Amino acid sequence: MKKLGHLSSLLLLCGVLCIAPPATAKMGTGKVIAKSSDVDIKIFGSMHTYPTYVSNPDFNKGDTKYDFVLDESGFQSEYNIRNEARLGFSGGGENWHFLMILEADFTYNKQNGDRGADKTDPLDSGMTGEDFGIEKLEFTYNFGPFTLETGWQTKFLDLKTGGLLYGDDHPFIGIKGKYNDISWEILSLYIFDEIKNLEHGKVNGPLDADSLDWRAYTAKVIVPFQGINVSPFYAFSDNAAHSARVHYLGAEAYGKVGMVIPRAEFVYAVGDQGRDVGSDYDISAFAAFASLEFDLSPYFKPYIGGYFISGDDDANDNDIDAFNPITNISRYTPTFGMENAFIYKYVPVLGSHLYSNAPDLLGGAKTGYGGIGDTSSRNSPGLVSIGVGAKGNYGKWYYKAQFQYFWFDETGALEDYYNVPDIDKDMGMEFDLQVVYKFGKHFSVGDVISIFDPGDGIQDIYGDDYDETAIMNTVELKWQF
Repeated sequence: MKKLGHLSSLLLLCGVLCIAPPATAKMGTGKVIAKSSDVDIKIFGSMHTYPTYVSNPDFNKGDTKYDFVLDESGFQSEYNIRNEARLGFSGGGENWHFLMILEADFTYNKQNGDRGADKTDPLDSGMTGEDFGIEKLEFTYNFGPFTLETGWQTKFLDLKTGGLLYGDDHPFIGIKGKYNDISWEILSLYIFDEIKNLEHGKVNGPLDADSLDWRAYTAKVIVPFQGINVSPFYAFSDNAAHSARVHYLGAEAYGKVGMVIPRAEFVYAVGDQGRDVGSDYDISAFAAFASLEFDLSPYFKPYIGGYFISGDDDANDNDIDAFNPITNISRYTPTFGMENAFIYKYVPVLGSHLYSNAPDLLGGAKTGYGGIGDTSSRNSPGLVSIGVGAKGNYGKWYYKAQFQYFWFDETGALEDYYNVPDIDKDMGMEFDLQVVYKFGKHFSVGDVISIFDPGDGIQDIYGDDYDETAIMNTVELKWQF
């Protein structure tokens, strides 16, 4: 009866649309525009289905507690199918604009697809009735000199280069504007706003509205100069949850000069952690990225580049040299970014965050001053990497192939934390190959094979059995309208 009710509602809606053509102003390829007297609305959507096979994600032939990876849909091990479905609306009127995207991101199974699983069921990896909700939202109003904005749309400071510091869809209130060719944006980000001792609506002690909060305040300016965009930025992370106050000062540069596409970024972090709880640590850390891409032809665009993220060399002193970002977003950056590459999952053995390429969780997760979910380690070894690759397209075919080698920057704090002498800096190497065939504007089929061979540093931490190559293969089925 429930399905018949839905069918009746659908038929009624179709009937209304058929007898009320003035409500539909325009229908064209890729969009439907509904118009009222003073509001234009565009409807769009997508469906991404990713059948995925992963072998040895823990670099071990046996069954270990690390034998999985994590993506937005939940845990992945052996064979699974991730699905991301989106339905979006955008539009506005005089001086104002809005964007709203509904999303369901889940692993294919009966409970998730039928939205019938109990919240406590481990098979429910994120698709019960309330989970198809507003994933991204942004409302703006243009006052002329500046535009007021709020919501939880993806915002970023350095996504155009290395993604070292921040890119995410946390709730925000901000203003932005443009003067001649110079654009700017100031944001107040509300990452955590929690109340201590309030659990499931019950008071379990004296309430504290500040001690678990994490808020960040950012500012950036983009200045174009002879084909290069120079963008200095600043962020202040007021992380009461981890008793940390951190200032990030940085800049990125990107653009195109002839056939060369340079990208570069530098971020310095300075602050303190633990002042409020009697263990005062001084934070002084930095991170950098640089790459060069060469637009030789549509068929062949080679690139080379690398990362440096400082690590900590001593877990027993009061200095934190490990760079913890607000959210590292390297997964979606233009040079080495690739959504279904192995390194950009949460990989427990590597200690890598989702979206990130750095082993920020090693040395004691949740002891640091940032990272997605506030889970980075103040003893993180950091990262040094170098990579090469090429991409291009021929007709409806597109490819991207790349190789990256990873080292730990420092291992001293890891040796203290794990009580293991002489941990090797060799973290491992990864090869990624993506091939896509686009049937048209609305459908494409692709495949990503990602291979990670662990280095000696991984075996030094976990044991000699952690030396197997991890292989991940993902089929990419994409629809969009």
